[in-house]
Amino acid sequence: MDASEELQVALRAAREAGSIAAEHAGTDFRDSKDTESKSSGNDLVTAVDRECEQRVTDIIAEAFPDDRVVGEENEIGVTGEGREWIVDPIDGTSNFATGYPYYCVSVALRIDGGGVVGVVHSPDTALGRTWYAAAGEGAYRSDDHTLDGEPIAVSEHDTLAGSMVFARLSERSRAWLASDLAVATSLLERESMVRRPGSSALNMCQIADGSADGYVVLSINDWDVAAGEVILREAGGGVRDRALEDGTRQVIASNGSIQGALETLIDQVVGDRR
Repeated sequence: MDASEELQVALRAAREAGSIAAEHAGTDFRDSKDTESKSSGNDLVTAVDRECEQRVTDIIAEAFPDDRVVGEENEIGVTGEGREWIVDPIDGTSNFATGYPYYCVSVALRIDGGGVVGVVHSPDTALGRTWYAAAGEGAYRSDDHTLDGEPIAVSEHDTLAGSMVFARLSERSRAWLASDLAVATSLLERESMVRRPGSSALNMCQIADGSADGYVVLSINDWDVAAGEVILREAGGGVRDRALEDGTRQVIASNGSIQGALETLIDQVVGDRR
């Protein structure tokens, strides 16, 4: 499939939403009257999240009026059928809400459940980079937020020892916290470098461009990983993405070289918890 038009629309939508986020960067939104808590006091949604999602939705709807748009804030579920755009208007909202510059806009297109396009845009008020990919066309990183980026590829590091692995320490679910801690502990015991910066999409892009080696998250939503998965796969990485009974997903992602070791570790630590 020639996805050039879809990629251009995804980039435009992500950039325009990123510009909205950038206008408010550095503001402490935690006590704003327009900021709401979802599952817990640190699971935030700001007025900027909603404005960004609306901008992305409007741009996609104008270009592809028959397509379905699934956003984090619109409470429309992923069906895995037809053309579905999966949007995280600000991935890393808690970071954004406190002024920590590790956040992005994530836009993906899936067709019948398969990833076709992925754009992850981190504005200049954050990392100042854009990653993008279309299925079968490779993955790229752009420092000027255009489609003239440089090809990227995963690292060749092939052992857990010395690998940089993103892991989660759940701030929102006590049910998952013990498992998250067990995973992080096991990685540290195997001499991995464990990081928890707080944006799944950016984590996966860091693996895609060789800046990190792996990512383990035991429970995550589609919009957090949809674009990052396309980009990482196109960069040569590996992803195991399993649906859980509660509607979330377990994702183990890597440069491919440590994929088997990561999967074995997770299966040993938490078992087949689906």
